Formats: sequence, C-alpha cells, structure tokens
Amino acid sequence: MTQTHLTAADMLEALKMVGNLLDWPLEVEILLIGGAAGMLIGVLRPDRTTGDCDVADFAPSAAAAAVEQAAQMAATKMKLPPTWFNDQIRQLNVLPDGWRSRRQHIATYGKLKIYAACRLDLLAMKVFAHRAPDREDIAEMRITPDEVAFVRKYLNMLRTPCCRADLDQVASAQEYLRLLEGQLP
Repeated sequence: MTQTHLTAADMLEALKMVGNLLDWPLEVEILLIGGAAGMLIGVLRPDRTTGDCDVADFAPSAAAAAVEQAAQMAATKMKLPPTWFNDQIRQLNVLPDGWRSRRQHIATYGKLKIYAACRLDLLAMKVFAHRAPDREDIAEMRITPDEVAFVRKYLNMLRTPCCRADLDQVASAQEYLRLLEGQLP
C-alpha cells in the first residue's frame, strides 16, 4: 500500500488486518473519530483521504496494547506509516456525553469490533479542534441549527474541571461556533 493518504477502502483493509492479527482472548471494541470516522460513516466526500486513524476508546481498555501491537504489525505488512493508528486523542477526554449510544458500527474483523463516532459527535469534536482540515470538513458537512445547539452544549461541558480541556481552546472554539452560526441560512 505504501501511502500516507488513506482512503476509506484503505482504512478498512488496514483495520481488517488489525482484527486478523489481534491476539486477545475476548472481543475488543474501538471507537474511531476524526476524518477516518467521517469517511467510514459517509458524512465526508468519498474521495477524501486521511493520514491516520484516530482511536478515542478501547473496550476493554486493557486491550489497548494488544490492538496497538496488531496495528504496528499491520503497518509493517502493509507498508503504512507507524503513526497510521493513532490513539493520542484518548488522553484528552473530549468525547461528548452519550457518545456510546450514538456510535455507528462499521465492521467486525475477528475479535475486533469497529465503531465510529456519529455525525453529531464528529461535528462537536471538529468544532472544538477547529484546525484547517476540521474547518474544511465542517463546511462540507453543512452544520444545522440543531447541531449548533448540540455543539454549544458540548463546548460548555468541556469547561467543567473534570474534562481537563484547555479553556483557551474551548473559548476559541466557542467563538468559531458563533461565526458558524452567523453563516447559517
């Protein structure tokens, strides 16, 4: 495969290999977020690519090392960059409340059950991050007034101390959300 820009099909092929290589006695669930999730649930354009697969949750969490090991083996076999499977986002604790009930099942490969964050949760996290690629995705997704209201609640939730979110980033995201809201028809 030897590439750093993965399509949805590439991502599924790589995740299938992770599932086949996974050495864990029980079923493991992972939650994808970011561009990979948006591509796999079809809310981002079909020709979009991503450099990595952001994993925000492992269940059980004790299986994370085994999944990461399988992802590294898949990277070697498929000539993917070692960073293609990225779980750094887990440390930020930025998943919106109730995400588990809204997640979408993508596929099951062996003992690996793959879920993606839903459109609403992806929009919330993309507004929070509001980097250039996130802003492009948000524009493509065409946020609605109801989604703006959800994102506003999400950003307010991030202000609570238990979330440990960067309050300057939250404030910046809230300003960005106000700009988005001003552009609604």
